[in-house]
Amino acid sequence: MIWKDGDYWWLQINKELVGYWPAKLFSSLGKGATEVLWGGEIVNEKTGGKHTSTDMESGHFADEGHRKASYFRNIMTVDKTNTLREPQGVYPTITNDNCYNIKEGRNGTSWGFNFFYGGPGLNAKCP
Repeated sequence: MIWKDGDYWWLQINKELVGYWPAKLFSSLGKGATEVLWGGEIVNEKTGGKHTSTDMESGHFADEGHRKASYFRNIMTVDKTNTLREPQGVYPTITNDNCYNIKEGRNGTSWGFNFFYGGPGLNAKCP
């Protein structure tokens, strides 16, 4: 979790506070973020006219699910009152679902707001 409290940005992993940084180091963030992004990214230069064979994360498609595809779970944002909230207005985007894809998980589970994503890149459906 990353959040701003007063003059500092804090980083916490699980229940352990890892550290903090003075807010002045991140002057472009102002008082907070206006957009949050989660996911993966690859570079595709289409060398030889073919899509890259670079895996996104585990290299497994989202519909392969847990223990195969990569995922984010229990996604939350911190609002201006330092309260954790499930993100609102989330919409998945993908540029080529034959190479990589994304699948939203189920809300109301111990995984909270979540999604699976990934893919192998170059394959029979992704030339």
